[in-house]
Amino acid sequence: MKLSFTEQLLSTPASTGDSPALRYVRGYARHSEIANVSTRLALLETASQQWVVSVNEGAEHAGNCYVVSPLAAYGGYALAELERLRRPWLTWPLKAVVAAMQALLHRARLDRVVWVNNWLLSTNLYPARLDGAELAQLTTFLRTRFSDHALGFRSLNDFSNPGLRDALHALGYRSVPSRQVYLFDGRDGAQAAFLRHHNTRLDATLLRRSPYQVVPGEALDDADFQRIEHLYNLLYLHKYSRLNPHYRAQWIRRGQREGWLELRALRNLEGRVDGVVGWFTNAVGLSAPIVGYNTSLPQRSGLYRQLTSLCLQEATRRRELLNFSAGASRFKRLRGGQPQIEYSLVYVAHLPWARRCAWAVLSRLLHTLAVPLMKRFEL
Repeated sequence: MKLSFTEQLLSTPASTGDSPALRYVRGYARHSEIANVSTRLALLETASQQWVVSVNEGAEHAGNCYVVSPLAAYGGYALAELERLRRPWLTWPLKAVVAAMQALLHRARLDRVVWVNNWLLSTNLYPARLDGAELAQLTTFLRTRFSDHALGFRSLNDFSNPGLRDALHALGYRSVPSRQVYLFDGRDGAQAAFLRHHNTRLDATLLRRSPYQVVPGEALDDADFQRIEHLYNLLYLHKYSRLNPHYRAQWIRRGQREGWLELRALRNLEGRVDGVVGWFTNAVGLSAPIVGYNTSLPQRSGLYRQLTSLCLQEATRRRELLNFSAGASRFKRLRGGQPQIEYSLVYVAHLPWARRCAWAVLSRLLHTLAVPLMKRFEL
């Protein structure tokens, strides 16, 4: 079985028959559309799949985003999450542990990593079935080509990806917990269990009676995309953390036009967009990497509730599983969201002992400390 790995795609002519993965890698190479992400993207083609692959050397800028940087994910972002716990008796000792780990992980060059299926999203989606022999060949190919890099798959959980997790474990990959995400299973369509929750029904009524017009992505103009970037920034960068991906308007617009991102906007009676949600989908599921709304408006306007209702309705319409990412845990639980611990699966058997040891310590620490805390405090 032959594999191909291509980084230089700018010279290849575009075609209407290009896959979404090929269009995405070529577009990223041509434009700098995610402000706080520094990486190289390549296309890895196996017998059954085309994979978007990110390659980091470990010397990228210090503010690199967690979608490519383990140091950001398990360092800066972890510290920001601890601050939100608002429990000083617990957060102070944990912050000391994180700071000590940061120094160890930096020396171990944790950011020298190749991520497979990394679309630079908070949540990456995977095919329903993957061939174990193909995964083994992919691993052998990458460990040979990148003999000084860790190899990994982000965004796996036991509900969505049990077969893939088992296959990667069998190949020697190590699980590294990352966060707790919330799943809404829409495969039963109109009979989906989350639709019976009181808050879900209230949100649907709010959306149905809303003065806002729901606008599909293909009806948006360039000014709307600039507004959407601003709304996304208000929520993800200003309210939460600047370590979240900073998607520029051009990236969002290109995603809508190339078909790997599907947008819905809430436009008010004066024509201003006050809310937006963007879906990334594959054959079995969807995620919502783009969510934003006018945070200066009163909470009673219910913009986030309306956007959530749009997502849940889309999951039932498609009869698919919605991975609604992390954050707003109580809000999502009240609407029937089912918590799942998310993992990265990382292969380091070919690396020097000290670097393997750092990954092992990180994995053990997160399994024994972070996972119980996520479950205990419903993070």
